[in-house]
Amino acid sequence: MHHLYLDESGGVEEPDGHPAATPAMIILGLIVDVNAIPELTREFLEYKRRHFAIRFQQGRALDHILIEVKGGEMLRLTRSDSRDSRRYVQHARYGLLNLLERFGCRIVGRVWVKRPGERLKPASTYGFSMQDIAAHFMRYLAEKGSHGAIIADSRNPGQNSEVAHSIFTQKWRTGEDPYRLLHDVPSFADSRNHAGIQIADMLASMITLPMVAAAYGASPGTVHDSPRYAEVREKHGDALQALQFRYFDETGRPRGGIVVSDAVAARPSAMLFGASGFGAEVVSEGELEITIPAQTGAAATAGSVGPAR
Repeated sequence: MHHLYLDESGGVEEPDGHPAATPAMIILGLIVDVNAIPELTREFLEYKRRHFAIRFQQGRALDHILIEVKGGEMLRLTRSDSRDSRRYVQHARYGLLNLLERFGCRIVGRVWVKRPGERLKPASTYGFSMQDIAAHFMRYLAEKGSHGAIIADSRNPGQNSEVAHSIFTQKWRTGEDPYRLLHDVPSFADSRNHAGIQIADMLASMITLPMVAAAYGASPGTVHDSPRYAEVREKHGDALQALQFRYFDETGRPRGGIVVSDAVAARPSAMLFGASGFGAEVVSEGELEITIPAQTGAAATAGSVGPAR
């Protein structure tokens, strides 16, 4: 059995709306063999104590899972003029990527590069991404002869329900179950109790977000318009790319991995890694059916959602 832990980085706000606005929204899933979870959790706790020792000097060892490493702080250090600060975060990134490589973890995800002056629609963006990630996870499970569950970072009850329902309406509809290898709809949990969710968050915020900004750009005047982010892409792009679960579909088209939907210029996903070749296609993935519960007092509506705006 495998778990997919899911978290996000960035927001739905306009990318040029305020100085801290993000250039993209990233939703990233980390695939872990359940047999590896106990040892991965222990080693992740050791990783936190080793790389962020000042935060973990007190309290019981197992309580350290409750203290999360914040991506925003790591990005501030990444942008720092201090070479020591940048090296500090760089070593932490190497340590995290090496940990995942040793445990054979794989990643899939969705990146939404935002158009200046435009917000993303939260429900359709997250719901579409969840369906897309679940479909790639299904392919992974089929290849492994396994079955699985999705555990996502909890947001709020309404948002959690909307996203879970977008899978529910497909899984339990009449006819073939497109998620037959998933036991149930996604569950939502407190990230403070799950090493997998914390790792997904760190991958999304500490590594993927600066790489997205370096590759596709960030709005001038925002903190993420930083030349320092190019160092992250240069030093860690190959390792992140190697962690992807990628495959060819029935038509011979490469699928999976981190899929970039670029609302600005439709640039290819592989540009994230500074690469070409496998996965370098311009993304125009087929529409996914999604049902979003309507607001109280209105009927639910079904439809299809392309790259969300």
